[in-house]
Amino acid sequence: MFETTKTIITNSQRDLFNKIKESPVLYFFFSLIMFFSVLMFSFLAFYLQVIDTPLDIKLEDVFFMVFFIFMIKSAVDIYNHFIKPGNLTYSLSTGISQSKTVFEVFFSIFLMSIVIWFVFSTLFILFLMIFPIDIYYPLEYLFFNMAVITAIFIGSTITINFFSDKRYRLIPSVILLGFILLSQKPIFVVLTMPLALLHLTWSIKNSLSSYQNIRRKTRIKEKTQIKIRSNIRATFFKEITILWRDKLFFSFIFTSAITGFGTGYLYLYGDELLIPAALREIYSQFLPSLFIFVGVLIVVIYTSVFPSLALFLNEEKTMWIIRHTPIDNKTLIIGKTTTLLLCFITAIPFIAFISIFVGLENLIFVTWLLAISYVISACISIPLGIKYVGKKSDIMLLYSVTMVLFVILSPLAFIGTYILDNVYYGEFFLSLLLLISILVLYLLLNLSEKLLELRYPKPIY
Repeated sequence: MFETTKTIITNSQRDLFNKIKESPVLYFFFSLIMFFSVLMFSFLAFYLQVIDTPLDIKLEDVFFMVFFIFMIKSAVDIYNHFIKPGNLTYSLSTGISQSKTVFEVFFSIFLMSIVIWFVFSTLFILFLMIFPIDIYYPLEYLFFNMAVITAIFIGSTITINFFSDKRYRLIPSVILLGFILLSQKPIFVVLTMPLALLHLTWSIKNSLSSYQNIRRKTRIKEKTQIKIRSNIRATFFKEITILWRDKLFFSFIFTSAITGFGTGYLYLYGDELLIPAALREIYSQFLPSLFIFVGVLIVVIYTSVFPSLALFLNEEKTMWIIRHTPIDNKTLIIGKTTTLLLCFITAIPFIAFISIFVGLENLIFVTWLLAISYVISACISIPLGIKYVGKKSDIMLLYSVTMVLFVILSPLAFIGTYILDNVYYGEFFLSLLLLISILVLYLLLNLSEKLLELRYPKPIY
């Protein structure tokens, strides 16, 4: 009984330990970040309760943040362990009831999510015990536990029904989420748990259509694929074909446009919406540039860091083929890197939409910050992608690159603002910084070539 659950949990533990052994520094860095993040939140709770402060952080905001985090996590886990082709082929072909197998998959995800919530919430409570504040909130903690369970139910039903050929089955989940967003009351989330469980049970019983509903791509005519290209152009064509096939370009453009619009709106009205009046005078001069920086960071992470890492992590099962092709490592790296030029073009709508709000006087700074952020993200992502090439895509790697990029771009954005406001011919110095970053990228690409040669040397015939 629960053999599928045991198998998934065992494989997940084995994969985690193997990744830790392969990348101990990366996981140590990530563990420190998580540890100090929980410590920071516990200190913030102490600071808000004991010290008289004008900050207004509601418990409901934290409640819904936890709810949506676990909802997204459960949706992704259901895709990885159930929808993703090949993972359950053997289990679903045995004589065991298929609904029972799918339930065991869900149950394994449920157990792992609950353990993660229990570990972090317990760590938070232990940190709170360091500070002299009251931590006796049994009703609130019960609400949080039930919110996590409800989030797992809803997230699982969303993925199961989204990949079904009958997407109208998503309607109950959409209705529940709509009522939750409109009510903004934790008690409503708790009350919807039985309905979410009922919908989950019905979804699991009809989940086989999701597993069998594989949407296949229509191949174009072979004549259009037979073209004479250089090795760099062929590699570039291969990578953009993958991005186009996965419909990522449209996603990049949409994200850039929406982020630019939202960033521009916050540029004008963010201080009144998000910052208390007592702190507005202190931070008012920093907020406009801060909103621009955050908007650029979001766009760069999604349209640059993510595809930069995917360029090499996607070669998990094909590196043995690439190693035997008559393409040298430098050509391979340059061909893949040139794909980022097209990704940068998809980020340009960010500049167009934010200019509606910030005006043309800030156009130079926004364009420069976006361009240099792209180059620096490539400087970080490409060498790390090559270091972990041939391995499975790891969210820890993406998170670590994001944190390093944040640390580097924060002072750089401040320097750029200072140069434009206080230095004559500031545009010249900004261009010089951009050229220096491009030179660093070129040197790192050469270093990456050596790194790839050490990891996957070309065979000698």
